[in-house]
Amino acid sequence: MRKPTTLRKALTVAVMMAVSSFYTLVGASAQAPGQTAGELSITGSVMINGTAAISGATVFSDSKIKTSRNSAATVNLGKLGRVQLGPESEMTLQFVAGNVGGNLTSGRAVVNAPAGVTINVVTANGVANADGKQAVTLMIDVTCGNTRVAATNSAAKVTSGSKVEVVAAGSEVAMGQATAPRCARLSTSTQTGGLSTGALAALIIGGVGGAVGGIVAATQADDVTPSQIVVSGFRP
Repeated sequence: MRKPTTLRKALTVAVMMAVSSFYTLVGASAQAPGQTAGELSITGSVMINGTAAISGATVFSDSKIKTSRNSAATVNLGKLGRVQLGPESEMTLQFVAGNVGGNLTSGRAVVNAPAGVTINVVTANGVANADGKQAVTLMIDVTCGNTRVAATNSAAKVTSGSKVEVVAAGSEVAMGQATAPRCARLSTSTQTGGLSTGALAALIIGGVGGAVGGIVAATQADDVTPSQIVVSGFRP
């Protein structure tokens, strides 16, 4: 009577060990040795590679993230920095050691990178780039059909065809022509305010437009003290 019970126990243990080994192998194959991965945090409805995402999900390079209306996503990349997407945005993230960026096809993104990490974000109008010599925050907005790039703390540049233009810290540059004549978006002006870096990102990610659109001034990455930010309304 005891032998069948003992046999069943042995078989159960063997099956559990086999299943455990299988998932260990799957996890190892999903992330190659040395491969960088990020952690996703969401608000509202967010898709990653066409599948509904949850906070805490692991994000690999070449992942496509898409946010819905009134939604937002943040990908924490550890030492590489952080990428935030506002409502109704879509971006294919690309990141390797020393570089973060990707292809922004709709909406707006905020990319924070520490010194030593370059930024390259491609849009339909060109490329926004930061050389990594200093910590920098780049805000890239394509909500109105053209591309507007703003930089804080450190200068950046935008390249459109053969044209290269510098984006000084605390300013913004536009590429292409806006297709929505009364589209409200974020921008810069000459009025100063006391917003922190976090408040700046909140404005962009929240999609604030119209009377209180817009940004930028000389703030720095998360590990430094922010200064003033320029805030105004903007309609292209």
